[in-house]
Amino acid sequence: MTSTVLDVGLFLLCVSASVVTVVNVDPANGGSEYHADDLTDRIATETMTVEYTTDAGDRRHHASLAEHLVTAAAREEPGSDSDSGSYVNAVRAAIEPRLDPGTAVAIRLPIAAKSERDGSDSITRTEGTDRHRTAFEVGRTPPATARVRTSVVQMPAEDGRGTARIVVRRWHDGSP
Repeated sequence: MTSTVLDVGLFLLCVSASVVTVVNVDPANGGSEYHADDLTDRIATETMTVEYTTDAGDRRHHASLAEHLVTAAAREEPGSDSDSGSYVNAVRAAIEPRLDPGTAVAIRLPIAAKSERDGSDSITRTEGTDRHRTAFEVGRTPPATARVRTSVVQMPAEDGRGTARIVVRRWHDGSP
């Protein structure tokens, strides 16, 4: 009986020590601070108000960071109204200070393709092909030698046709 209690106690001690060891190990080339998924969660859930100027006067737009990014990407499109530049610049100015130097955010919008049936614009899926293009970026480009972690969140595109992708890249380039 005594040996069983001793065995169980020793077993629990070993398991506790191994859990502490596993939990306290940091990834190579950086720490947990450069994982992309935490920032992606913040972009999808955090809100802010952006103030910008139009020909009609000053405007305020309150939305999630993700909505602001997708809207800015859509407004940076050719043919957008003349007030778009002010909003796009306001979003960029509000988002950039929230990013550390090792972070980049890209908004990829669906590519409209001509339908063979009626000639109207439509979003089509092609197997094995990414039918998105980068329309808006905030942050800097990672160095070629950096280990980059990527996370993606999807949301409806502003025009309601297709899905926009918000691609978050974080890296640690090894510098102190």
